[in-house]
Amino acid sequence: MGYGDTKVVGPDSGRAKFPSRWAATEAKNWGIGGSSTILTINDSDPFFFGDDATGAGVREPQGDGRLSDPDSLPLLAGALWMSGAGKDGNKADIVLGSGTPLGTFEHELNAAKEYLQGKEFTIKSVSGETRTFNITKLIMRPQGVGAALYLLDKGMLKAQYGYGVVVDIGSRTTDVLTVNLKNMEPVVEMSFSIQAGVGDLVSGISKAIAKETGFIVPNDVAREAISQTVLFKQREVGGPKVSEPIMANLANRILDKLRENLREELDRITALIPVGGGSSLIGDRLEKLAPGAMVKIPQEDIQFANALGYKDAAARSSN
Repeated sequence: MGYGDTKVVGPDSGRAKFPSRWAATEAKNWGIGGSSTILTINDSDPFFFGDDATGAGVREPQGDGRLSDPDSLPLLAGALWMSGAGKDGNKADIVLGSGTPLGTFEHELNAAKEYLQGKEFTIKSVSGETRTFNITKLIMRPQGVGAALYLLDKGMLKAQYGYGVVVDIGSRTTDVLTVNLKNMEPVVEMSFSIQAGVGDLVSGISKAIAKETGFIVPNDVAREAISQTVLFKQREVGGPKVSEPIMANLANRILDKLRENLREELDRITALIPVGGGSSLIGDRLEKLAPGAMVKIPQEDIQFANALGYKDAAARSSN
């Protein structure tokens, strides 16, 4: 459940993602024939989630501890619904795998388990379908560990001398996990969080557009304007010419923090692995940290690497 997007890998390995936002709705049928998914949780008020959530009442839970925050429950409900579990009409017993930034892991692990583990949710769509979920167990790992589990499963982290550094570029934080490749053990003192991410890029794009045009674009429009020009208020805004210097600045900030934290160990990095949504934008720029050590994840997996690893951790706990 990222600050920018919620990623889902379901029991049949199907994948989905949606923006981490939701909005309450009266769910009235005005005869237009919309196709949005509208849900309720335990007969609560109906809500939209993801791309369908727009308007003045949109909620975007931004604090740490989202899994233990009732304000984030609609995001979890949307993820469970999109996972495909429970479609057969039987109660779905769920082992939920997830993660949280390194800096808050211990606190959030306990809070999330207390809030979710053993809880049952009945989720209904306004079209009449009902699914019941029982979260039998919650398995959490620090951000980046999921990606490391994925890399191990795929054989992309190979036993050798030196360190593997997983750089997970998220929306709000960049989490760094360092693994001793000789024994595949995490190096705790060389694993850390950087307070920088794609959210800074979105904010920078929004400010640049405001400076040029005099109007502020919403976050979802600014995100789309990173890679291409978009039409907003009858004007084309954003695109690579606007985003390029902002991306370069963000990459340099992350590189500076990586150098500051890894210091004399930089020469021992033999595998550098950018993951997360932000790595598709600036991941290649991080090769300056350890030239020749870049390990590239397939493009279709790059945003789902952590989620795939969390699913693997949940499956192992079930067995």
